[in-house]
Amino acid sequence: MSEGKYLPALQLGTRVQFIGQDQHPHNGQMCIVIGTLPNPSRVAEHQWYDVRFDDSSIGRFLERYLVKPGGERNAA
Repeated sequence: MSEGKYLPALQLGTRVQFIGQDQHPHNGQMCIVIGTLPNPSRVAEHQWYDVRFDDSSIGRFLERYLVKPGGERNAA
């Protein structure tokens, strides 16, 4: 049996909202996915993304902290 290729839920260029870390200065702000880190476990809960916020700052977060506009939560 062959396994299908793992594909992250968020693609490069996807606009998302950063949520879930109340003390973070960018909590609730919009950002764009600019990178996807390797995920050898193929488990969505372990997927990390690099994002760029509208103020041009950069962050690296787990998938569970990123939601698509309109509150659509990712399958994490």
